[in-house]
Amino acid sequence: MTDPAPAPPPRRRTQAERVEESGRRLLTAAAELIAEKGWEATTAAEIGRRAGYSRAMVHARFGSKDALLDALLRSEYEERLSPGEAPASTSGLERVLMILDRMRTLHDEDPAFLASMFAVSFQAVNHSPVLRPRITAWIRRIAEAAEAGLRAGIADGSVRGDLDVDQAVADLIATGTGTAYGWLVVPERFDLARQLTVWRERCLRDLGTGAPPSPLD
Repeated sequence: MTDPAPAPPPRRRTQAERVEESGRRLLTAAAELIAEKGWEATTAAEIGRRAGYSRAMVHARFGSKDALLDALLRSEYEERLSPGEAPASTSGLERVLMILDRMRTLHDEDPAFLASMFAVSFQAVNHSPVLRPRITAWIRRIAEAAEAGLRAGIADGSVRGDLDVDQAVADLIATGTGTAYGWLVVPERFDLARQLTVWRERCLRDLGTGAPPSPLD
């Protein structure tokens, strides 16, 4: 009986792979620290140490702490929290529900990340000159996406024609904010998965017509 062939040596990672990994670890560390102590109190050195690198790694990878924040909000908020492009056949109401469904998917796949991102959002209340304008811009984009979906839904028949769109968008933002806050502060009394399910059902009942959308010319 011959001895088994020795296992091949592990493949050495490329420089690009090492850069990508270090960037991801720094972003994760930054999100955790912001959630724990706020953006203003978090230093670049702390982010580097939390990620397992030297204190200078933030500047080596991103240039500055503010640039890291931009990357964090762009890659984590906008890419992971965005519902993405909808197929052309998607009704207006379905486009609105995609926002809720994306939150539910993240809750099921990575609740720690979702909690960090919610906590980062609430840090913007402190009038941080760095954090607040970025979070405000992101929430405005969500509101614009919801408004566009509702107006498209009125046009295709999936959303009630008598709906006050501005008020509906305000209600969606307020419900989302309250849902996130409740889950962070009293998680033992606030089942986020159930709340998202109830919220989705309420949107179908209160916003929708119950009729299939009509094709638009």
